[in-house]
Amino acid sequence: MAVVTILDGVTAWVREVICSQIRLKVPPADEQAATDAGYEYQLVTPAAFSLFVPTKEKLPPSVISPIPSVCVRILEGADNLAASSGSIGVQLCFSTWDPGTHGKDILQPVPGDSLRMQQWTGPEAEAHFERNGDGWRDAWNLVDIALREIESRAFIAGYEIDRSTPVKFGPLSEQEAIPDFYPLWFAWVSFSLTYPLRRNNPSIETLL
Repeated sequence: MAVVTILDGVTAWVREVICSQIRLKVPPADEQAATDAGYEYQLVTPAAFSLFVPTKEKLPPSVISPIPSVCVRILEGADNLAASSGSIGVQLCFSTWDPGTHGKDILQPVPGDSLRMQQWTGPEAEAHFERNGDGWRDAWNLVDIALREIESRAFIAGYEIDRSTPVKFGPLSEQEAIPDFYPLWFAWVSFSLTYPLRRNNPSIETLL
């Protein structure tokens, strides 16, 4: 099985199954303006990329920002020739941006119906901004979606999930410490896929 084919398949699956379930904040051209109360932020469905996250000038036409996004990476692979099967380690890298709580991030009970919630609106809501470190929740909401989807199925993009290998997850870290990239937030999920190995080997075929 071609590595490129696996990457393309998993990336398409991530885009359709994981990214489609959430909308997150997009960094503005002037990120400093986003810390002002009057900043009107935009929500988008996260993009999905293979191997690397492109810079703004290299984005496909349908993507307005490299963040929020999920990058599908290959950690390592192994082909077992004797068993005619292969395995590949996949890592999903989540990147989000969130400088704090804007007014329309806040949900309030619907008047007369305390069981229903609605977005806070109006002049007071538009003027509200609280700079804080709660933006990490965006990245980890993506992690939760990914874990739920990965752990509830046997195949991803036609490739079998290797259930003998743990599904792992964690924050981006450097030398065992979690770096502060505020207001950017990063996390990851890793798992393994298996696939049948089919090779046409002329030297073997001549013996058959």
